[in-house]
Amino acid sequence: MVRTGSHVYVKYGFETTYADGSTPNKKFGLQDKLSSLSLTNNRVNLNSLNQNTVHTFAYGQQQGSASVSFILSNPWIFGALLGAPVTAGSSTYTHTYAFDGTTDTNRNIRTIAVQLGYDGADADIVRTLKGGIINTLSVSAAVGGMVECSADITYGVESAPSTTLGTAPSLPAINNPYTFAHAELLVNGSVVAECQDVSLSINQNAELLYKLNSHSATNAYRKLTDITGSFRASFINKALLEKVLEQVKLGTSSGTFSELVGGSPTFRLTFEKSATEKIVITGGGLSIGEQSISGLEPNEPIFEEINWQMKTLTLVATSLTSAEE
Repeated sequence: MVRTGSHVYVKYGFETTYADGSTPNKKFGLQDKLSSLSLTNNRVNLNSLNQNTVHTFAYGQQQGSASVSFILSNPWIFGALLGAPVTAGSSTYTHTYAFDGTTDTNRNIRTIAVQLGYDGADADIVRTLKGGIINTLSVSAAVGGMVECSADITYGVESAPSTTLGTAPSLPAINNPYTFAHAELLVNGSVVAECQDVSLSINQNAELLYKLNSHSATNAYRKLTDITGSFRASFINKALLEKVLEQVKLGTSSGTFSELVGGSPTFRLTFEKSATEKIVITGGGLSIGEQSISGLEPNEPIFEEINWQMKTLTLVATSLTSAEE
């Protein structure tokens, strides 16, 4: 009999060393979906003279990929891109993930292991994907919807599957969904008026590292981290348009060049359910690369869309829990 998603669980955990397969025990978020999962052995076809069919096969690097999507309900997955947090407090705790690219926590990669359990009709299947790197984590919120996340994972090690089914991940204490109504965006020190949607993408451009005498990856490393996104809001003044023009010396302050948007804070995206449960993302070095207008039609609202990039990011999660769970 065909199985459905009700026969499957997926969970992840942070590895101590590369591909150690540290026991996965964390839930990505609510309504989590493993929308794709593939594994390749990079087969090479070897042909031969005097023959017009494949002569033999050879095999190269083992590499897998997975795509996960979920509703944001806890902050812990950000640790796969921003490193382990610094925690302070007693009954109410703050977990600070600071990323400016200058510390070992920022420069070194933090890998994950993912376990997929499948309650099969003939036999159970448990796959453990080790040495996983989240290349890109994207977060988006739009009026009327949930705060949605997606993660692209590449992993370098997978051994033979087990037939001993584990347990689904326990729900963390922080487990309520964030919606658009919990979100607020500030740019250049001011709340973005009537913001319709906002997106944030963190891409650490990570790669797996291979060596001789092993089909599996033996390590991973990160390259330049890109922090980008966009938002769409009511077009009420020329403030953000001026920022685009000032970056090429064509703003109202003629001849004045501004590399960055500025303001305090220059960028802040907040998801807040209460004083003891919130995620505050503050950016530094904000640059607006493009401003566009939509809706120049009779009787239609006029919105401007801003595409941006930042140099640094700090995420502070407030919770009643003392550690990542």
